[in-house]
Amino acid sequence: MNIVIFDTETTSLDKPFCYNIGYVIASEEGEILVEKDFVVEQIWHNLPLFTSAYYANKRPLYVQAMRSHKTVMNKFGYICREMIRDFQQYEVQFAYAYNSSFDEKVFDFNCDWFKCSNPFDTVPILDIRGNVHQFIVNDEYRAFCEANNYYTESGYYSSTAENVFRFITDENDFIEDHTALSDSKIEADILFYTFRIGAECGREYVTYRSLGGPKEEKTLHIKHENNDYFFNYNKITINKTKTEIILK
Repeated sequence: MNIVIFDTETTSLDKPFCYNIGYVIASEEGEILVEKDFVVEQIWHNLPLFTSAYYANKRPLYVQAMRSHKTVMNKFGYICREMIRDFQQYEVQFAYAYNSSFDEKVFDFNCDWFKCSNPFDTVPILDIRGNVHQFIVNDEYRAFCEANNYYTESGYYSSTAENVFRFITDENDFIEDHTALSDSKIEADILFYTFRIGAECGREYVTYRSLGGPKEEKTLHIKHENNDYFFNYNKITINKTKTEIILK
């Protein structure tokens, strides 16, 4: 069975115009068959749109990759056509992504915007986080998060691809590139790690909304007009649309 592990980089979360697509096609045993990296021409040349991206400062990395022919620039529709051809040629049966609901949204949004065929219309997408939550997150992983202060903004144990990769490789100084092909590769490493310890390729596992966290009380420090304010909390929720912080 062959699978594809893919990632996208976008300008925003609400209107996720995609400027970078990367993917790795491999056998379920982990043999890499092909890997590709694309820059989306329409977004790249729309400088005001591209510079609105959170990782717009990585533009020089893409310039260097294109100059060395490691990354190809093409229109979004042509990239999708190439993906469809690759999926057919290598008989890809399943697709995997980390936090797959977002990447699925990215392709739905951009394929609708650019009026092109969606490569994942006939290839089901599974979330690597489900494998992580069921096969990697255990007492040892929670202790690892506690030792390194790896928590979400809400105080739960973090299960980002970066932190999970640090855990399985024992490389605690690892920093994720946040470019599509590079991230696809580390996510593939995480996926194949779960296969080696019991996960079944092509099976969908439950992804939890949160992994819980330690019950220790923390303190929020706010400084305003030379005054210091301290608030104790176990859980913090930040609502950016209302500029609101909720402590519990």
